[in-house]
Amino acid sequence: MLKAFLILFLFLGLGELIKYFIEIPIPGNILGMVLIFIALKLKLIKLEWVKPASDTLLNYLVLFFIPFGVGLMSYFDFINLYWVILCVAAGLSTLITLYVTALIQQKLEKHD
Repeated sequence: MLKAFLILFLFLGLGELIKYFIEIPIPGNILGMVLIFIALKLKLIKLEWVKPASDTLLNYLVLFFIPFGVGLMSYFDFINLYWVILCVAAGLSTLITLYVTALIQQKLEKHD
């Protein structure tokens, strides 16, 4: 399990380093996820190496949203005024994300 967390944090650190030195407007954690995805696809690391840590983190995923929910309450007045627009924007962006993800998945499955 320690090896799995070490690998995950290594890729997180690599993403943060790339963001720091190249100064691109993409968060370091997103870059780290892209890097670990590429490493998994190229079979540079094995899924079994990171699976124990990822499964553990997924079990506690709901806890990562608590600070977001608490911070959201400071914008209650704004949300109360524009809730319809926000719901439509959230729904459309979710549908677009699902569609693009499905297209990418289909392209990747064809290459395997």
